[in-house]
Amino acid sequence: MKRNGVSKDHKEGNSDSLPEVTFQDETCFSRTWRYILVIFLSLFIGLGAGYFVGRAIHTERDDTVFDNHPKPFHGRRDPPSVFSPLSVDEMKSVVKYCVEANITKVYNSKSKSFIPFLKRNKIISLSVMLPSKEAVLSYLDENGPYPGRYARVYVDKAQEIPPYFEEYQIGPLQQPKMIHKVLRTVTNHDRRPRSSEEALIVQNVATMELAKLNELFTKCFDGGTVNAAHHNDKRLRVFVSSVSSQRGRSSVVFLGIPGRLSTSDILPVSATVSHASLDWENWKVHDIFFFRQGPFVSTDELLDAYKNGSLTLFTLPKGYRDQIKTSRDYKKYSNQPLRENASKRPTKTVEPQGPRYKVTDYLVEWMGWSLELSMNNYHGPAVFNIRYKGELIVFENSLNDLTLLYSSLNPGAGSTLTILSDMIFRLGNFPNIIQGLDCPEYATILNVTTFSEGRQTPSLREGICVFEADGQRPLWRHNGYVNSGMNDNYLNIRIPLGLGNYDYMIDFQFHLDGKMWTYATAYGSLYTAFWFKDDDTVGSKKSRTQFGNRVAEHSLGSIHDHLFAFKVDIDVVGRNNTFEKIHWRGGTISEGIRSQTDRRSSDIPGVTSKYTRYLEYERLSKEKGLVIDSKPVIWSIINENKQNKWENFRGVKIEHTQEYQEVLPPDHPAIVALPHMKYNLAVSKHHDDEQFIDSFQYDKQRLHDPLHNLESFLNDEDIINSDLVTWISVHFLHLPSAEDFPMTTGATRGFLIQPMNFFGETATFDMPQYDIYRNGTIVNDPYSIHKHHYVLPDDIDRPDYA
Repeated sequence: MKRNGVSKDHKEGNSDSLPEVTFQDETCFSRTWRYILVIFLSLFIGLGAGYFVGRAIHTERDDTVFDNHPKPFHGRRDPPSVFSPLSVDEMKSVVKYCVEANITKVYNSKSKSFIPFLKRNKIISLSVMLPSKEAVLSYLDENGPYPGRYARVYVDKAQEIPPYFEEYQIGPLQQPKMIHKVLRTVTNHDRRPRSSEEALIVQNVATMELAKLNELFTKCFDGGTVNAAHHNDKRLRVFVSSVSSQRGRSSVVFLGIPGRLSTSDILPVSATVSHASLDWENWKVHDIFFFRQGPFVSTDELLDAYKNGSLTLFTLPKGYRDQIKTSRDYKKYSNQPLRENASKRPTKTVEPQGPRYKVTDYLVEWMGWSLELSMNNYHGPAVFNIRYKGELIVFENSLNDLTLLYSSLNPGAGSTLTILSDMIFRLGNFPNIIQGLDCPEYATILNVTTFSEGRQTPSLREGICVFEADGQRPLWRHNGYVNSGMNDNYLNIRIPLGLGNYDYMIDFQFHLDGKMWTYATAYGSLYTAFWFKDDDTVGSKKSRTQFGNRVAEHSLGSIHDHLFAFKVDIDVVGRNNTFEKIHWRGGTISEGIRSQTDRRSSDIPGVTSKYTRYLEYERLSKEKGLVIDSKPVIWSIINENKQNKWENFRGVKIEHTQEYQEVLPPDHPAIVALPHMKYNLAVSKHHDDEQFIDSFQYDKQRLHDPLHNLESFLNDEDIINSDLVTWISVHFLHLPSAEDFPMTTGATRGFLIQPMNFFGETATFDMPQYDIYRNGTIVNDPYSIHKHHYVLPDDIDRPDYA
C-alpha cells in the first residue's frame, strides 16, 4: 500500500535523514512504460559506450577498415565471352543435350534395369572449348561474326559393345539447336581417363582382399587391421596410388596408418590391382609385397609364408599409434610457447579509396591491362586475350599439366614407376579458396563451375580471387637533385588448387611497366616412402639415403619434382613473330665486330683493349625444344614487321626462375611419355588442334605409346614470321628435409614475360609518381602516403654522372 507522507521512523533534524519522498498511486500501465524506458535507455547507453570503446581500440590500432570492397560479379556478358568458363546453366544444357542425342543415358536407381556406374555411358569431364584462333581474333579485332561458345565433352561409352571413349564438341551452347561433332575416339577402353568412382571401387576391392591378411597385420602393426565395414582406432587404410604403367589398366595400393597426414605413415605392404574389366568381380589383386619380400601372387601365398615361418617380419612397437598422433596434426604445438608479440594482428594492405580494377564477368581491367580468365576442368586455370594499353601481347597463358616423378626403393612414393600427373584428377575441378588465408579480405572472389561425374551435375566453387597488391618496394627510383620514384603495385589473379596431399597456387601477376609474372607454388603434406633402420641398400648413415632424408619415425621424404607445364601463346603486336636467342659472348673485339660485319678491330680508331663482351643474335628457323644454357642466353620473341620509334624490333623476352636441366636419360619412360620434361622451353607453330601439351589422361596406362605430346608438335615446321606458341616447363626439384614435416611451406617457381623494345621508353610515365626536391619541397605526392619529410643533407662526395 502506498500513501502520502513519510515514514514514522523519520526523525526531524537528523542530517543523515533521507529527503522527503512522495509516493503516489500508479497504474500497471504507467509502470510498464517506465520499465520499457529504463531498458531502452540502458541499451542506448550500452551501445554508445561500446561504440566509443571500440572506436578507441580501433584508433589505437590505427587499422582503418574500408567498407567499399568490390562485390563478385557472376553475370554473363551479352554475348558471353568465348573464353569464360562454362556456367552452371551451360553445363546443364550440355548434360541435357547428351541425353537427348543418345550420347549418354538417364539412370534410375529404383529401376529393375539399373546399370552399375562403371558400365554407364556418362560424362567424365567438360569445359569451354575455344573456336579457332582466327575466328576469335576476327571477332575481337576486325568486327567479325561472334564465334559462339562450345563445350569439349569427355564421354565414357562404357555401355556400348565393345566399350570405347570419345571426346565431343557440343554447341553453340544454350541455343535452340545444338549439334555435336566427334573430336577423338579411343577404341581401347583401357585407355579411358581416370574415374573417381572407379578409384573408389579399386580401394574397396583391395581392402576386401587384404583383409584376409589381418592375422599378419595384427601381429606386425600394433594391432591394426584392414576393415571395409568399420572405422575404428585399429583400422589400417588402403589407398590407391595413381601409378603409371605399360601393362594395361592397373593401380598400386599401399597400406598406411590413417590420419590427417596418412600419406606420411606408409607401412611396408603394397599390391597391384588389375582392373581392366568393367566387372569388378573379375579384378585381381596380385604382386603383393611385404617388407621387401615378394611378389606373392595372392594373399593366400603371403599368408602361407607367414604361417610356415618363412616370412621376415617387421613389427611396430606396442602403443606406436598413440605415440605418433600428436605429431600428425596441423595444430600449434601445445608444449611450445608463442613467439613474442605473435598474438598481435599482423600488417595488412587496404584499398583506401576502393578498388582500382574493374571486373565484368571474367574480364578484368586494371591500369591499362585487360585480360580474360578461364578454367579448364582437366588442365586448370588460364588467362586469355592479354592486352596492355590496347595492344595484344599474349593470346593464351594456360596451365596444361602438373607432373611429379618420385624416386625410392621402398613402398610408398617412388617404389614403382611413380609418374603422377595431377591433371588426370582434373585440376580445374578442385579450386578452393580458404577465406581469410589465400587472398586479402578486399579481394574480389569469382566462382567457377565444376562437374561431378558421379552425380552428372555441375556446382559452383569459389575458385579465383582478383586483387591489387602492394609490392612493398619501388618499381623504379632515383636519388639525386630530385628524389623520385613509383611504388610497385600490381594486379594479382590467384587460383588455389587442392589435390590430395598437395595444394597448389597459381598466380598471374601484371605490373605497371608491362611485365607479366606467372608463379606456381606447392604446399601440403609429404607423400613419403617407408623407412627402416636396417635397410641394407643404404650406407652407414641410415637417415641420409640416396633417395632423401628420414623425416619421421618410419618415413622417408623421397626426392621428387613438381613440373608445371604452361602453354604461352605470345602475339607481339600481331601473329607474325620470330623467336630469337640473344647470346652473351665473350672474346676479342675482332670477334665481336665480325659477328655482324666483315670489318676488323684494327680499323676502329680508339680501340685499345683486346677483349670485350658482345651480343650475337640467332633466329630459330624451325620448331625446337630448348634447355637452359650454361652460358647466358636471352630468349625473345620479336615482330620483325613492327618497330618502336628507335627502329628496334618490338618484342618481349622470356626469363626462367630456374637454372637447371632434366637429368633423366632420354629413354626413361617418363621422358618418352612427357617429353616436355626434358625442355625448359619449346617453340612450335600454332595449330588449333595442338591445344594441350600432352594427353596423359589417356597415356598413364600406355607410357610407351602416347596419343600425343609435345614431341609430336615439334616436326620441323618453319617458324620465322609465324604464329608462335611457346611451351614453358617450370621445375621445382624437391629434396624433402625435416622442415617439410608435418607440413611443407610454399616453394615457388615461375617465369617472366617482359617487354623488350615493345615501347619507346619506360612504360610508367603516364602514372602519378612521387617527387621531392632537396630543399624539402614536395613536387608530387599523388596518394598522400608520405607523412614525414625532411630536408635532405647535401651529398658532397656523391658521384654524379648526369
